Amino acid sequence: MIRRHPHAIVLAAGTGSRLGRGPKALLPWRGEVLATRAARAAVEAGCTVTVAVGPAGRTVQSWLRARCPAASVVTVREAHLGMSASLRAAVLPLVVTDAPPDVVVVLLVDQPGVDAPVIRRLLEAHVPGHATRAMWDGVPGNPVVFDTADLCSAAALATGDAAARAWIAQNRHRVDDVECGDLGRGDDIDEPADLISWPELRLPR
Repeated sequence: MIRRHPHAIVLAAGTGSRLGRGPKALLPWRGEVLATRAARAAVEAGCTVTVAVGPAGRTVQSWLRARCPAASVVTVREAHLGMSASLRAAVLPLVVTDAPPDVVVVLLVDQPGVDAPVIRRLLEAHVPGHATRAMWDGVPGNPVVFDTADLCSAAALATGDAAARAWIAQNRHRVDDVECGDLGRGDDIDEPADLISWPELRLPR
């Protein structure tokens, strides 16, 4: 059963330095950009959503207002430190709210093959006290669903560009892997060669 109050975090603050095309959050995708595509997928799966943005934050916010106005935005002041900084910035508002979500799904902005059905499957499979991680044709990957308290612990442990990796390594016995390869694709976009796999994606002129 889907938790009563799921939230999604979209990590979208990177500069895309390895790709060399500017922030991946702003890569065009079927009339929108990757940041709005990910946020809309989360909303369609029944989540409230926060998008962690970096240097291109104002432009990302403009796109979100147009394509996913339900999304909230958190600015990552230390985005250059990697996904760990993005995770901590996005988790902080969840800690101070009077009504924190039951569970949080962490999404990467550069996985265009992750849509609402994938997120719903992970939420439905999630067991309190565990983390629920997507598997892609037998290979563990992202997204990952956490209890909110566990995600806060993961953010505290995170360093560099590793996000929740340290927490997962320390708590492997509490991580449930759920196959999602029949619903989508888990490969991400890091380098120019990765773009070949996505004919839907058109680079900025």
